[in-house]
Amino acid sequence: MELFLRAYTLLNKLVNFLLTPFLILIFDFNKSKTESLPNIDNPILEICAVDLAEKIRNKEISSEKVVYEYINRIKKIEPFINAVIEDRFEDAINDAKRADKVIAETSPIYVVRNFPLLGVPFTVKESIGLKGCSYVGGSIARIGTKATRDAVVVQKLKSAGAIPLLVSNTPEYCTSWECNNLVFGRTLNPYNSGRTSGGSSGGEGALNGAGATVFGIGSDVAGSIRVPSMFNGIFGHKPTAGLVSLDSHFPSSSDKNFNNYLTIGPMCRYAKDLPTLMYLMAEEEFQPLLRLDQPLHTKDIKIYYLTSAGFSFCLWNVEHSIQVKLLEAVSHFKSNGLHCEQGDFFCDLTETLEISIATFFDMEDIPDLLSNTKMSKPKDLLSELGKSIIGRSEYSFYGLFFRALHATKNILIRPSKKDYYINRGIELKQKMLDKLGTDGVLFYPTFPQAAMRHCESPTKMSGVMYTMFFNLMGFPSTHVPMGKDANGLPIGFQVIAAPYQDRNCFAIARELEAAFGGWKL
Repeated sequence: MELFLRAYTLLNKLVNFLLTPFLILIFDFNKSKTESLPNIDNPILEICAVDLAEKIRNKEISSEKVVYEYINRIKKIEPFINAVIEDRFEDAINDAKRADKVIAETSPIYVVRNFPLLGVPFTVKESIGLKGCSYVGGSIARIGTKATRDAVVVQKLKSAGAIPLLVSNTPEYCTSWECNNLVFGRTLNPYNSGRTSGGSSGGEGALNGAGATVFGIGSDVAGSIRVPSMFNGIFGHKPTAGLVSLDSHFPSSSDKNFNNYLTIGPMCRYAKDLPTLMYLMAEEEFQPLLRLDQPLHTKDIKIYYLTSAGFSFCLWNVEHSIQVKLLEAVSHFKSNGLHCEQGDFFCDLTETLEISIATFFDMEDIPDLLSNTKMSKPKDLLSELGKSIIGRSEYSFYGLFFRALHATKNILIRPSKKDYYINRGIELKQKMLDKLGTDGVLFYPTFPQAAMRHCESPTKMSGVMYTMFFNLMGFPSTHVPMGKDANGLPIGFQVIAAPYQDRNCFAIARELEAAFGGWKL
């Protein structure tokens, strides 16, 4: 345990205690937008992607109709959540017309074999290249930047017949759990406008949670798919490291480890879609390892569970409602005869905060927004932090906060202890691999609390320990929505498996959706 790091996280909690009354005054008494969020008034908007694709190719409904309905839904809810950066609605309608023409001229068998998602619309996180659309990354220095080509993962989905509608908001350089930047503003949570939609895939989280997209593509280096999935009440999957191409993702790094830590994955409202989306998004060489086309029964899966990383005065406790839902899920599987076992054998996980910071900041070439060559002159971190507090900086406070953490890495983690924590991570990974094997999953909190108020995330930095560790170790993880807390905010937990056992996560997610209801707006 690093005393300075723990003192810093304790200071975070103190600052949060002092700040909370002001945040309540600012955000908790401004809920009129949330209360008037339009209801979903068309059943088309409540059909999962794979079922929608089937209805389209069987001519039960046209792709053009589906695309129109989603465009209308986006237009209705966008004033309430501010998630859209740039749309391609006109081109999407033309794509839908072409899809309907293909369906009219061919058989359903031909379509399902060659274009399994033909005519189904989807959305894309702006950090993932969609040709001709904004590619700014929330940075003033990049205003006007457009993606010159589709990212490989976008190409794969388009080749399967899916139709991109838009690119969605992110924090600056994807460096925050709050989706807010100085170019496009703040994305609001569809369940409560005073709460964040999360980050960095917060635009995708809000659109999915509001029922305004069939599915989305997000990216995750420290929880950036799973945290917004929790805050917006949807499913979000961080795949096994390396499964999905990171081509045309901004920001990027030349460090080989970055390509293992960062993953691109699906975000959606229905668990049924996860296997198909993962199969289509994964690189061909990995598809046989995933065995997504082979039958899997939940009765053959072993459940291990932990309701928290362990107690510490310095860390945020996991909310009681989240722990209760996790244990209810365990009870559900135990009553159905599955092997369920508390995961204390993993040892105390409170050190995963130190492990995560030591391992991540050991990388070279971590993206640095202050080094952007388009700025007029080099910027000083401390002065920019001060200016950002009073709204005078060209950078967001959240991006600068991440840069400050990087700059103080040798204080947070003593250099003499860095290798110790990195090796502890390797040891813990091996313990988990040995126990999970090919047929086990771990139930574990995604984040200690439901969606935070806006401006609160810097004081809850230690929550990164619940998600980031599994990026660094390469494990797949699916966030599963499990209803709402007493404040009406979505809650849930993550289901973690050993590398290439993503399908275990999907099988459990599907069962939990059936038992507890899944996404509910």
